[in-house]
Amino acid sequence: MTIPMPEIILRANTPAELRARLAELDIDVPPRSDGRRKHHAERYCIAHLLATLPAEQFLFPLTLTHSDKPDFLLAMHGANVGIEHTEAVPENIAHADFLREKEGLGPDVYFTPHVKPGEPKKTSDELRREIEADESGSGWCGDSPEREWAAAMAHYVKEKMPKATAEGFVRYPANWLIVYDNWPLPAINYSKAATYLTPLLTEMAAFSVFDAIFVHDDSHMSEFRNVPVTQMLRPLQAPK
Repeated sequence: MTIPMPEIILRANTPAELRARLAELDIDVPPRSDGRRKHHAERYCIAHLLATLPAEQFLFPLTLTHSDKPDFLLAMHGANVGIEHTEAVPENIAHADFLREKEGLGPDVYFTPHVKPGEPKKTSDELRREIEADESGSGWCGDSPEREWAAAMAHYVKEKMPKATAEGFVRYPANWLIVYDNWPLPAINYSKAATYLTPLLTEMAAFSVFDAIFVHDDSHMSEFRNVPVTQMLRPLQAPK
């Protein structure tokens, strides 16, 4: 496994300069069948995180470095923050997306499948049959989408915790985790879903490893901290 060399992504002396540098970043995430790699999602997520957080949360001047263990170092005047990244996506769904794109399988609009964290890996042939069948499944009722979302996000946070405390992982005065939410679900109420995720994070002692946990998809970002106000929901900001 090749360990990436540290790369300075941007430097900024003011909030305006930070916005300008973020807008210059290449944050395109190619399709899974067209050369998408881990670093594409990492850059997309960090750019949106820095564009979404209020400017008063940063100390200037600052430098953002893309590295490994953790994935990013946000070095600010008087404070350093290590930022780790993970993507919440079922392996079978990611593989199915690859097959849809590469082989043109199935309908353009299809039913959202039911999945569980850690489910067994399926073969390509099994996934092809499921894609072509496009069965509707049992659907969702009540607040089950919000509860499933919370359970899935907690699963990926829990997976990262031992890695973020293992030998060779650099710890900083502050340590954050970004979870890129690509979990397949119907439309959910993120405010309600966050109230289900908060106690799960507390029970697993996630805040003893990460000072802040950010979960975002392409439209919303939720922020979780071990403070009385434990979650904040913000519309995702484009780096511009």
